[in-house]
Amino acid sequence: MANDASTAGLSLLLRSNDHPRSPQISYGELFKQFKADVYGKEVQSAATYSYMWMADQMGHVCVGILVNRITTFGARHLWQFFGWHSFAEIAGLIAAIAIVAVWEASTFFSSEQSAKGLFPLGRELLRDNAIIATLYMALGGVVGFGFHIGLPWSDVVVIIACTIIAIWLAPRWLRQKIIWQKAALPYLSRLADVEPTMGQEAAKMLQELLDNGAPPKVKPAQVIIGGPVGSGRTQLATGIGTEFAFRNVKTRYISIQSLLEFASAAQPPDFPDDSGPVNVNYWPWSESQVIIIDDVGPLIAPQRDQHEDVLDHFRGILNDELKSVAPVLANCHTVWVIGDLCPPGKTQLAGEVLNKFAAAVSDYVEGKEKPLVIELRAKSAAKTAAGDSERLGPEAAARYVPTSRSNGDDAMAQISKALGSGAGR
Repeated sequence: MANDASTAGLSLLLRSNDHPRSPQISYGELFKQFKADVYGKEVQSAATYSYMWMADQMGHVCVGILVNRITTFGARHLWQFFGWHSFAEIAGLIAAIAIVAVWEASTFFSSEQSAKGLFPLGRELLRDNAIIATLYMALGGVVGFGFHIGLPWSDVVVIIACTIIAIWLAPRWLRQKIIWQKAALPYLSRLADVEPTMGQEAAKMLQELLDNGAPPKVKPAQVIIGGPVGSGRTQLATGIGTEFAFRNVKTRYISIQSLLEFASAAQPPDFPDDSGPVNVNYWPWSESQVIIIDDVGPLIAPQRDQHEDVLDHFRGILNDELKSVAPVLANCHTVWVIGDLCPPGKTQLAGEVLNKFAAAVSDYVEGKEKPLVIELRAKSAAKTAAGDSERLGPEAAARYVPTSRSNGDDAMAQISKALGSGAGR
């Protein structure tokens, strides 16, 4: 009894703690990441998204210098042909900026057209990304212009001024890249580009969850993703993680095998973790607002021939092996990627069976909201459905699943309604 009381008290203490907070990346942390990316060697440390972005912008600057060199060369010869004697360098700069702006506009519209249509594209972010690329290429054009005009110290002054502007433009984008890479997602995936293996209604329900935000702004929610091999479960989960990370939400991707290891050695409120590469340092999963738990399927595969055995095994994992981390997972959004090892295109964990898995997860974290189940199709079936003008996706591709607590609430509501009707008679 004493041990039970102690456990209950600890659980209550953990649940009463503040919810995980949005990430805050200070200028000092930005400089630290900049130093790690620029000074470190790629053969000694992992490549980072922040380094890739900085290298990309340096490439844009160099493209701007090159385009300006070509346009200035052309403008000087054109001016000489017409007998003009001034402003060729300015014309070359204007032409260079116009060319790179048109190029980035074309990439923006191309990305817009390649979206699959199930989820909104995120045009504002894509537009801002095209604008920032144009600005860095324009800065390169200005640097080239500084070399061409031939005034004393013009090249040095222009380089210094452009460097200051480039640094001033960088923090917003570096923060975004750092927040994403700290999520430990296997790759970057935007929901607008995912394969259409779900119906429009499912996409709408998931988009509403994303738009509402993450704890502590909203109550913690549980999302269960199911479907056969090849239906894009991990791609969808990674897309959810990317969308949350790009919205300044502290997100962490983790396999259930790693979570089991951490739970076995947990001594609340201290939880083991894998911080990843030293130049990345993942967000602690125990402090994240959204936790994506993948690879549940292989863990429960030995019982795949019996639905109830699989479910009982899963419940045992939750209530025994993962008992110590339940209060942590109850304070954040959790995304559970559940599948089996059936041949591609087939799965036994579907329909009501998947609903029971969702109810088990909700009971485990004592969820206050109904869990959201997203059931994906095989890609071949999705293509067939997409060609059907009558129906894009299957019925009940996504649903909120009642649990023992929500059922009880519904029952009480029905009793109250019946009593009220009886009193009226």
